[in-house]
Amino acid sequence: MYTTLLRIIFNMPGGYDSVVKTLNQEAIVLVALDIARQKGLPAVTMRAVAGHFGVTAMALYRHVADREELARLVVDRIGSHIRPAAPQGDAREDDVAGDHTTDHADWDDRARAWARAQRTVLRQYPGTAAWLIENGPAGPQAYRLLENLAAALAGSGLDDARTARGTALIMSWTFSRVAVEDRAGPPRGERADTFVGGLTTIDPERHPVTARIGQEFFTLDDEEIFETGLNWILAGLGADAAAT
Repeated sequence: MYTTLLRIIFNMPGGYDSVVKTLNQEAIVLVALDIARQKGLPAVTMRAVAGHFGVTAMALYRHVADREELARLVVDRIGSHIRPAAPQGDAREDDVAGDHTTDHADWDDRARAWARAQRTVLRQYPGTAAWLIENGPAGPQAYRLLENLAAALAGSGLDDARTARGTALIMSWTFSRVAVEDRAGPPRGERADTFVGGLTTIDPERHPVTARIGQEFFTLDDEEIFETGLNWILAGLGADAAAT
């Protein structure tokens, strides 16, 4: 997409000068997003983005202060794509995040939708979850999403202290699992075969539980691990809310 656009621009009268004139923060962020999707967020550098425009990195500094600001702009834009689906028959997501008119009966559906939406979008931009763990909120979208999740948990009847802890727990689980999935390397099936094969080398008398569960443990897929952990977290929060 961007390569085609640049070819058109370079064929216009003025060539390189025309390209430089098209440079602005929005264009830079769009190209950086494309790089993040194709190669992962760590590949987004000033030099890499500049290369897509056929200019030097110095040409970008008029619009973006440095690589750190570029990463924040990109991560915040990625956040704008994360739109947790409201439960059937409920208010739209923006209303849920804004007015706190939540139905106590579906707080867990809201929280589950939040985690799933995060995972779906973040997996499209490898390295973003790890960046969030390391750097925290990138911009306004992070606070919109924080409000969305926190408001859902507050709707369960949890007090503010437990809401804060539950929000941190779901957020940590989601980001850490996505970061693990991003860095998994070879297809899980190939790695599972190696791990399962290794079970034949253990002594079942010394490691009886490992011998019993090993094959299932090593062949669990990412989706099942994510959903199981999320369900158990929500179940625990629900029990805590019911006890208060």
